[in-house]
Amino acid sequence: MIIKFSTLFKYALIGLSFIPLLAFSAPQKTQDKPLVLISKESARATLPKLAQESKVSLADLTYAFNKATLKESIITAMNRPGEAKPWYEYRKIFIIPKRITLGQKFFQENHKDLLRAASYYGVDPEVIVAIIGVETFYGANMGRFKVLDALYTLGFYYPKRESYFKKEFANFIKLAKAQNWQYDQILGSYAGAMGMGQFMPYSYLTWAVDFNNDNHINLFTDKTDVIGSVANYFKEHGYDKNKDTIIKLAMPIGANNQNIDKLITDGIELKITVGALRKAGFVVPNKYPDKEPCKLIKLESNKGSFTYYAALHNFAAIMRYNRSPLYAMAVHELAELIKGSMTLPN
Repeated sequence: MIIKFSTLFKYALIGLSFIPLLAFSAPQKTQDKPLVLISKESARATLPKLAQESKVSLADLTYAFNKATLKESIITAMNRPGEAKPWYEYRKIFIIPKRITLGQKFFQENHKDLLRAASYYGVDPEVIVAIIGVETFYGANMGRFKVLDALYTLGFYYPKRESYFKKEFANFIKLAKAQNWQYDQILGSYAGAMGMGQFMPYSYLTWAVDFNNDNHINLFTDKTDVIGSVANYFKEHGYDKNKDTIIKLAMPIGANNQNIDKLITDGIELKITVGALRKAGFVVPNKYPDKEPCKLIKLESNKGSFTYYAALHNFAAIMRYNRSPLYAMAVHELAELIKGSMTLPN
């Protein structure tokens, strides 16, 4: 039997657009203007409404609120996302020999759990490994910020995303009570993501599973639970190991880049079709019918040089873990390299 926490809200994302790994490095000094923040009393005045909406007691929220510390370094980090880098720089962070080698080692050491998760949830095992590798270097870098401080800072002093992070602050209190954690003892990313797979509190409550049936969910040190939970997240967000992820496209001869770029759309959804790409002059393998949904991706492979890709069903599913196409591409490439010529023990 798989134990799963109850659902709190209908939809949420694990990392949204937060850069993994870079979240754990010390924020660089900045010349930005001083932050203009509301008073602590004004922030405290929002707790009754949050208690009503989240079904977390006002007493628990107030206790956690009083223990939390505002960290301007967290806001600075949020304002300098790694996804602002071009692909050729971003790729160098994640597609490195050590991450590939350690990924293969992780796969070999945990192959029974990975294959069981792949069978049960319908998710490619190498993708599960790649997520853990990109997020935390297989558990080596799970974050150095107090999750309480991160969610407090972003929930009450970061107007751009305060609604989302305020809910996650309440979710963290609910999660901490369920797990019997001390509020100020749990470390994670500057965005409040936790564990080897960097789950936000809502995701931990909703999609984390007890994959080894020990009656406890542990996404920090229990690799079996981590594997099952990442796989469960992907299953719930549409990943299907029988479907494809991405196709590299050759630039049409004599194509007008401006006209082609009009096919590029924002967001996760696959809003165009393979037929539209063929009409624009791209050559797409015959196995993909014209009606196949896709998304045109344009990545800067070298400075000033761009490559086009057709993102398919599973690419969109990976983007539901992190909305950046750069992130999804890094996960896809790392997964393929981990899979490589690896042989599994009997």
